Amino acid sequence: MEDIFLIVLVVFVIVGALAANVRLLIYYQMPEDSDFSSSILVKTIIVMSMTLAWMIVLLLPVDVRNSRPVPGFLDMEMIWSASFITLAVFLIIIVPGAIFYHEVEGDDTVKRKRGYVCCNLCMLIFFSAAVVAISFPFLATAALPVVEYDCQAWQDAAAVPDVSQTCASGKNAEVSFKVSFDVYLMAALSFVGWFFFAMFGGIGLSAAPLEMILAFVDRPRAIDEVTYRQRRKIVGQAAAILLQRAEDLQQRDGDIQDAKSNAKQSRWRGSGTGGARKVKTEYNRFKRDSHLLEEEYDRLVISKFGKGESIVVSVAKLLIGILFTILSLAWVFHIILYVLISQLSGGTTSILFLNELFAAFESTGVYPLGVAFFALFNLYLLYCVVKGCLKFGMRIVFFFSIHPMRARNTPLNSILFNVEMVLLSSAAVVQLSQTCFADYARLTQSDVIFSTQIKHLSFYRYFFENNVFVIIILSLFLLGTIYLLVRPREGGSMKFDKKADKQLAQIVGAAATPKPAASV
Repeated sequence: MEDIFLIVLVVFVIVGALAANVRLLIYYQMPEDSDFSSSILVKTIIVMSMTLAWMIVLLLPVDVRNSRPVPGFLDMEMIWSASFITLAVFLIIIVPGAIFYHEVEGDDTVKRKRGYVCCNLCMLIFFSAAVVAISFPFLATAALPVVEYDCQAWQDAAAVPDVSQTCASGKNAEVSFKVSFDVYLMAALSFVGWFFFAMFGGIGLSAAPLEMILAFVDRPRAIDEVTYRQRRKIVGQAAAILLQRAEDLQQRDGDIQDAKSNAKQSRWRGSGTGGARKVKTEYNRFKRDSHLLEEEYDRLVISKFGKGESIVVSVAKLLIGILFTILSLAWVFHIILYVLISQLSGGTTSILFLNELFAAFESTGVYPLGVAFFALFNLYLLYCVVKGCLKFGMRIVFFFSIHPMRARNTPLNSILFNVEMVLLSSAAVVQLSQTCFADYARLTQSDVIFSTQIKHLSFYRYFFENNVFVIIILSLFLLGTIYLLVRPREGGSMKFDKKADKQLAQIVGAAATPKPAASV
């Protein structure tokens, strides 16, 4: 009976993840990409990548069910290894290959598109393989902490106790052993993923609920014809100047490309690189302002022709914002009470918090409901990564270009970018879940892999044993909350009120300001 339930659980997770991710792709893709035969390979990669991320995150409850109340038939060690090896293939080869191809598709300046894709992909594969291959011989040793006792004599169970011959007080020691390559690969993927997850996940934990609540506060309201014409004129002026700015950026980029192709001296190449960097930063700022303008135009259309936003949609945004607030606070308090207090008290704590919630579902026989709650908490973290990445890119434009996820208006390349972020973070999310829900995940294969081996690996152990990344998440959550409460909206964002002209002028002014000629 237990085996049948385990099979049903695994099939449900796989089928549910596939169905949900196909629906998400249909919801976000642009109308011109909605044809089934259009970019079928890229769409398949997107769906399979998201499904892989979901399955990796949800492997822990499957592992728990397989370990108790009686051991199941699944070889979870093999499943964990196969999942992370597949994750590495998608992270390093499949998704980057699709991204590189979309970068040059339709770009006439790149003559040999296949060569460009293969060259970039080979460099990425070579660099990744070299890092893992070089570090594995030196960092694949785990030092497991144990208590060592020095006994002067041994007695059998029937002997009369002799206090003078008892073992001395134990002392801390370590048992060193080599881990397998697949376990080391899991550690490396988790370590790299933690940098993205800690930064963007920490920001997203504060940004996700605040954004939904702001969406309710700033919901489009009905406006009259006069107001509509005034706002449409202002938006049109901003759009015209942004279009002029786009043409200027295109011209400057063309000049830099021509200079690079004609350059013969290294100093010219260096100056061209600096000019390209400036153009890239300006492009990121232009893309941010364009995104804000598109959002305000959509709100304007809803305000005029939809007579304001539907009350059902507005209330749904508020309820989702409240749910996100509960999830964010639950994660923060659980990390503080269960992880950090345990670290400060020497590894023991009586506050199980969310562990008790999942254990309650396990003991009462409603295990599927426990899996649903586990999925809610962990998939929310992946959502926070995407939201935090967007929020970071909107405020600090010189790092990377934003890739917002907009309903029925998201290019496939932007979806691929966010998919890569989710895949990068999924390994770290698994390790965080194992750390935060250690009591729930006791006696599982994931406990053996993450808590016994990966946590105590050379070099990595400093970060994992001291919860460095967990502390970074909490710090960025606190800083992000303070910052977003003080400055909740982007600098160029607009509302349809008396501040609209001033806020639009920020975009128009930035677009209209003459830019110095690029140094080539």
